[in-house]
Formats: sequence, C-alpha cells, structure tokens
Amino acid sequence: MAKPNRIAEVSEQCVSCGCCVMVCPRSAISVYKGMYAVVDKEKCIGCGICASACPAAVISISSKEVVVKDHKRKHWYDYLWIVSPVYLTLGFFNILFAWLGLVFFLTPLFIAIFGGNKVYCNRYCDRGQFFELLGGKLRMSLRKNPPLLLKSRWFRYGFLTFFMTMFALMIYNTYLVFAGQSLREAVTLLWMWRLPWHWADISFVTPWVAQFAFGLYGVMLTSNIIGLVTMLIWKPRTWCVFCPMGTMTQGICKIKHRVSREPSP
Repeated sequence: MAKPNRIAEVSEQCVSCGCCVMVCPRSAISVYKGMYAVVDKEKCIGCGICASACPAAVISISSKEVVVKDHKRKHWYDYLWIVSPVYLTLGFFNILFAWLGLVFFLTPLFIAIFGGNKVYCNRYCDRGQFFELLGGKLRMSLRKNPPLLLKSRWFRYGFLTFFMTMFALMIYNTYLVFAGQSLREAVTLLWMWRLPWHWADISFVTPWVAQFAFGLYGVMLTSNIIGLVTMLIWKPRTWCVFCPMGTMTQGICKIKHRVSREPSP
C-alpha cells in the first residue's frame, strides 16, 4: 500500500504532556522516555487530530490536513477525570481530605524517578482529563493556541520555581504551627486572598495536621482555577503546557536519560 504523503512533525518545544498520544486514531505517537513526543512514520496518516489537540501548538502537518474519525477503545483510566471534582468537593466539606492531594504530587515524581517516564501525565492525569472534558466535549474552550510565552523554557521553569517556593512556604507555615504557633483556619486562594474556613471539623487532629491540609487545599484549588481559566481562553489542556509537575517530571526524565533528542533512525 502506498505510504501517505502527510505526516505529523513535533518541534523541540514539546512539553511531553501526552495529549497527542490520547487522541491519535492510529496510535502513531508516543512519548519518548518522558521527554518529548515522537511520530511513527509508518503509522501516521497526517490527519491533523494531534496538531489540533496539542495545547503547546508544537505539532505541524506536512501538507493539507484531512479529517479522520476513528474512535479509540475506552480504558478504565479514561474515567479518572471524576477524581478532580470529587477531591475538591470532599475538601470543601472536610479540609482533612486535602491530604489526599499528596498522591498527585508524589506519584508523578516516583514514576519519573524510578520509571524514567511521564506515564502519569500522559495517561492517568485526572485534572488534564477533566479540562479536556469541559473544554473539548462540552465545548467550553475557545480552542485557541496559547501565547508563545507560556511554552517558553524560562516561563515554564520560572513558574515551577515560583510554585515550589509557595509550596515550601506552606511547609514552613505547617512547621510554625507544629512549633506552637496558632492554627490559621483559612485557605489561601491564588497565593493572595485568605478565605475563612471555620466550618471544618478538625478537633480530632493535631493543629499542624490541619494547617498542612489548609495549605495543600489552597495549592490544589489555586492550580485548578488557573487551569480552568486557561482552558476557557485557549485550548482545553493549556495548563499541561506549564504545569509544575509536568515540567519537573520532564526535567527529571531528561536528566535520567541524559539525551536531548532521540537519535535519527
């Protein structure tokens, strides 16, 4: 059979979010060792679905795009989107459920460190799925390419540095409560506004446990709000372009494998 003359091409600015992997009807794209997406030239038909879905706008098609409808079989992990709204709802009624958020921090890190890939981001990320559901299937997104600023290296690592600084400050505040400082029953939104949270029943735990829960819930709520706003303005999973965990795990994979691009066959 003659090989099609259309093919997807991925630029070096790929953030390895895995959106293209999930939508490709021919399973022609994979994420190479958690670092960047690669295209199987034997399978790719140049349909352009991946280019349309890519939140970082780093995929191009060599010639005119065609429309291909070939729905992939659903897997159990395609329904993990439910975790995001459930987590935020549980935390609203009982702040101590916020501790479950550590799973979202530690799991991607462990996979990147010990597995050397970004399979969590590429397949199991509930937040990415949730944004795709809202922006894609429910058509709440304008589906425009984000500005070049968001996918620039200095912005992504700058946002990661800022995010980790705020996370470290949260840990420090938890330590102060552990050391004897009074508990502040409030959730900090967007790292600026303190929302009173006095209905939470925290009488059965030590103050520092509650303080950590307030801080972590604030971080999770803030990142979800940022993700929702970027989803509305640009593509559904624009958050994935500069997600701190995505940036960190991609960096870990690059260090672990010590290569910048896959050698040409």
